[in-house]
Amino acid sequence: MKYARGEEREWVRESLRGYMCAVYTPFDEAGGLDEEGLRHNVRATLALPGVGGLSINTLHQEFWTLTDDERRRLVEIVLDTVRGAAPVVIGCTDPSAARAVAFAQHATAAGADLVMIWPPFYGPRSAAGVKAYYEYIAPRIDIGLIVYSTTLSELGFYLAPEQVEALLGLPNVCAVQNTTLNLAQYGAMLERVGDRIAVATSLEEYHLHGRMTFPDRAPHFLIGSSRPVFCQSAALPHCGHFVAAVEKGDFGAAASHARVIMRIAELLQSRYFARGFHHVALFKRLAGVLGMKTGDVRPGIAPCEPAEFAACLEILGKEGLLSGAS
Repeated sequence: MKYARGEEREWVRESLRGYMCAVYTPFDEAGGLDEEGLRHNVRATLALPGVGGLSINTLHQEFWTLTDDERRRLVEIVLDTVRGAAPVVIGCTDPSAARAVAFAQHATAAGADLVMIWPPFYGPRSAAGVKAYYEYIAPRIDIGLIVYSTTLSELGFYLAPEQVEALLGLPNVCAVQNTTLNLAQYGAMLERVGDRIAVATSLEEYHLHGRMTFPDRAPHFLIGSSRPVFCQSAALPHCGHFVAAVEKGDFGAAASHARVIMRIAELLQSRYFARGFHHVALFKRLAGVLGMKTGDVRPGIAPCEPAEFAACLEILGKEGLLSGAS
């Protein structure tokens, strides 16, 4: 571990920079985990402009379709490939608190820097129940814990600012990923707890707003985004330019880059997020066009329609993002 117990919050603020980017899980023709393809995706994602680390077992990564053994093996492959060259956050989400603890303990032993655990995504949930869930987990793991606040209906539980504040007595709760698709809610989270833990987002427009309006609170990283995969290329590094401009304090240039990213993302992804879900099959297929190893999605995830895919290819072509892609 790169920090001692009690130093998690300080370490996160000092150490995480740029995009903690999502990675796609490739499957082979038989439907099993493509281990060499995963190693390729880890290296390719870390090489993207603006990417400073990885966020593993996000919705993009189909973690809920994996067996327990596959989840553990995936974590081991990712961390073995990275070998400490960049920070890695491992998602250990599970409706069972005991299973979440077991996944987090495994991630810690494998060399993860942090873990992220969502509120339970199934069953009768309440503020008191979710608080008890985290109070069970946090003392049983020896690693910094990021919690997750979203209004996307895929999860169906919104961890509100006052609920996050109620968790701050747990010293290893060191950050919250706030992906609410509501700028006022993001601002409320920064205002309520941003003086004590990092309040990070996956969206450039929110990150820029935070850095401009809460310069002493907003962190220097984004987490969980896949936009660096889809909204730029080596020749047109929109996300890399955005991060660099924000860090220089050139907010006008950052806003200009953010508008380009947002325009592309709206056509490829954001329209689905606005309806409450990740179109994983479409996003994964597009990632394959842009150089990632993919394979099919697992059963239970709806395939994308040919017309959807063709329309997105046209968008990528018009934006100049297919040049050099395989």
